[in-house]
Amino acid sequence: MELSELLQPLAATSQTATALAVLLLPLLSFVGLSLFGERLPRRGDWLGIGVAALSVALSGWLFAQTWNNAAFHSRIVWFRLPSLGGAFTDFTAGVLLDNLTVLMLVIVTFISLLVQLFSVGYMHADKGYSRYFAYLGLFTFSMIGIVLVDNLLLLFMFWELVGFSSYLLIGFWFERPAAIAASKKAFLVNRIGDMGLLLGLFAFYTYFRTFDLEALRALIGTGNWTEEGFVLTYALNGQPWLVEMPTVLLTFAGLGLFMGCVGKSAQFPLQVWLPDAMQGPTPVSALIHAATMVAAGVYLLARCYAFFTVDALTVMAVVGAITALVGAVAALTQYDIKAVLAFSTISQLGYMVMGMGTGSHDASLFHLTTHAFFKAALFLNAGIIIHAMHRGLHHTHQPDSVDPQDIRNMGGLRKAMPLTFYTYLLAAAALVGLPLFSGFLSKDAILSGSWAWAQAMSANGNGLYYIVPVIGFAVVLLTAFYMGRHMWFMFFGSFRLPFDVRELRVSVGQEVERVMALPVVLLAVLSLGVFFSLNPFSFSNSWVLQGISLPQLAADGTQLAADLLRAVALQDEANHTVHLVIGLLSAALGVAGIGLAIGRYKSKPSGALLQEQPQSAFARLSFNHFYLDPLYAKVFVQPTVFLSRGLYRLDKRVIDFTLDYGSKWLVVLAKIVGGFDKFIVDGGVWLLSALPRLFGRIGRGLQNGKVQSYYAYSLFGFILIILYIIVF
Repeated sequence: MELSELLQPLAATSQTATALAVLLLPLLSFVGLSLFGERLPRRGDWLGIGVAALSVALSGWLFAQTWNNAAFHSRIVWFRLPSLGGAFTDFTAGVLLDNLTVLMLVIVTFISLLVQLFSVGYMHADKGYSRYFAYLGLFTFSMIGIVLVDNLLLLFMFWELVGFSSYLLIGFWFERPAAIAASKKAFLVNRIGDMGLLLGLFAFYTYFRTFDLEALRALIGTGNWTEEGFVLTYALNGQPWLVEMPTVLLTFAGLGLFMGCVGKSAQFPLQVWLPDAMQGPTPVSALIHAATMVAAGVYLLARCYAFFTVDALTVMAVVGAITALVGAVAALTQYDIKAVLAFSTISQLGYMVMGMGTGSHDASLFHLTTHAFFKAALFLNAGIIIHAMHRGLHHTHQPDSVDPQDIRNMGGLRKAMPLTFYTYLLAAAALVGLPLFSGFLSKDAILSGSWAWAQAMSANGNGLYYIVPVIGFAVVLLTAFYMGRHMWFMFFGSFRLPFDVRELRVSVGQEVERVMALPVVLLAVLSLGVFFSLNPFSFSNSWVLQGISLPQLAADGTQLAADLLRAVALQDEANHTVHLVIGLLSAALGVAGIGLAIGRYKSKPSGALLQEQPQSAFARLSFNHFYLDPLYAKVFVQPTVFLSRGLYRLDKRVIDFTLDYGSKWLVVLAKIVGGFDKFIVDGGVWLLSALPRLFGRIGRGLQNGKVQSYYAYSLFGFILIILYIIVF
């Protein structure tokens, strides 16, 4: 197989041109709003929303053209670099449109449009209004770039641009120290994962000499496993090229790519940045947590799924399960409305990564899709509640110490905000995974797949693999409990602050601004399972699940872990009864978790709920996120700061002191050397030239042609001779 044949330029199509338009429209919005936003009518919000609406329309057209019809791939030679032997290496750039691409395009553009619509009401009084919409455009452009590109190098460039965009949005209120700290934390923690991603993609390039995803998948498909590892032979610039990669090296290369996901999709142990990211505006939280930035890591795993060995997938499964458990436990005792949802996002992302690791590629992407809608609904509803709490606190002149995001300060909101209550309820039911809701379908698909994976992996008698699905079931119970607690604190009982709960409404007859109500209603309705499967009790017939399956996305089935994936698929197909049991058990655990939460908090009076604090050691451990932030501060941050300060002191007190005083002594030495040069060296040269001139003048004076002078000189000489004789 000749590599150059795999990288041949592919002609552009109308679909490619449309995809590029979808990519560039948000960038146009960013540039226009950055340059002219404050001078445009309504400070330019119509530009951002109009561009987003057009992007949704074009993405919908691409979806109709591509979904289960045909894939469109266009490629050009981006640039060339000289290589050994006088040949040139081509670096290509292209657009790949398949089922996964168009699905993600629709999700990203649709959520972005709804967030921007919601922001018109939420951010209308903010002094950085146009800057906010400009940042949203840049963020959307970056995420669409990740979705569209067909090679790892371009993907990495857009990946970093997403990180920069999130830094701008999380720190949007840069006058707040907490927002500045959160944006820096998100940026730096993500860079840790990105170092692994960079090492991984260059490891693959070193052996396969290309970043192109389709070419990489084709090359891997022609390789063979031997006792030494993975062996592949292909032609590079007309010369045979032999690849021999030990299994451990191939596993580490895949784990390098996975490290990018660990950072971006907030997996253990790098999940600490995501809860702090809620310092940005709440609509930004919906955008980051729901469908874009955190989903990028899972999307990366899906795009690179062929490159992961069995061992790499096992690590993913374990890390995903740990993340799901850690996030769910931390959410149990949070009181900030956005913190509960942030830790919930960590937990659900853990589910997705666990699904990827257990061979449930399609189930993981299915959960990414459903999660995008119900989590965006939850965050935007949280934004409505926070907005209303601010309004009530302001109108009733409450002290600044009252936190509008603390769920202990709420209660009874369903009476004053029924629309928010019912939309929140639908989205929460989907998150818990109750039957008839989208989360039930996607979560059960992951649980069923993880159980089949455990059966396949434990065929050698090692039952430890069952820990992964067991953790998945435990997280279902925990999710139901913390969401039941969350809903009870906010919507049930009596309002706990000393003013009428109706003060939270916009007016007597209006609960919330209409431009904020429309997005949450749409997202809440899309949390119903019927939109994803005509049978809302069975995930196997879901049109989403079938469209993003591995056979659909990669018909040739070229996967490094093909044998394991085949075994898991066969095991899963045979588990018809297990599927039913898993569905019933999941639903039962969800109902049980809600019941436990209601039973615990129903009997507590309002005063006790208002003053509640984590009491037990486990509650404090949960509330403080297992003390990971203090642990990292002590183990990593403080030693780094200490080392930095030590190096700073060394630089100031030793290096700078040496250079400063050394330069002064050099000046003194230079002046001494200059004086020596001037008076000794230059003076000696001058003296050598002056003495002959002096002696010449004396000699000329002696030879003046006057007889009297000659008599005088002779007499003077005679006297000197007489004196010499007398003395000596």
